[in-house]
Amino acid sequence: MSVEYNLTKAERKYLLMVFLTLNSMGWTRLKKIADYAGVKMPSAKQALDSLAEKGLIYYEKRGAITLTDEGKKIAIIENKNIRAVQKFLVEILGIDPEKAWDSCLKIYFDMDEEAASKFLLFAKFMNECPQEKPFFIKHFKEYLSKGKITDNCPFLNKEGE
Repeated sequence: MSVEYNLTKAERKYLLMVFLTLNSMGWTRLKKIADYAGVKMPSAKQALDSLAEKGLIYYEKRGAITLTDEGKKIAIIENKNIRAVQKFLVEILGIDPEKAWDSCLKIYFDMDEEAASKFLLFAKFMNECPQEKPFFIKHFKEYLSKGKITDNCPFLNKEGE
């Protein structure tokens, strides 16, 4: 959907930041978005101006920032995608949830487009597949905790075989 609007990675990221910082009344402020993104307000303002020009947010100088209906649709998809990556990092790779969020942003927005897309699809598949998680995931978690492949791994070559 973001292809229709020719959104850059930065614009997609800021659209997500607007969505994530909305208060219960459905609006947010420039400072809140800049703080959340870890940037100075002029950098955030530039991206928000661009999103407003594309009709994805309502934004007036020193005013509240809200999402348009189209902006909200795109932001919901971006949020769902990034949460799939986060779930994969936490539940499959065992990364601390607080550390996983920053990694999600880097994977999802800073990685090469094809690599990020394939990673997202793999994460979604691993999260949503109705089959039991592959056997190797259990062994990977054991490997993480013990630092070695355990003797009960059925795929290990036993000496003399």
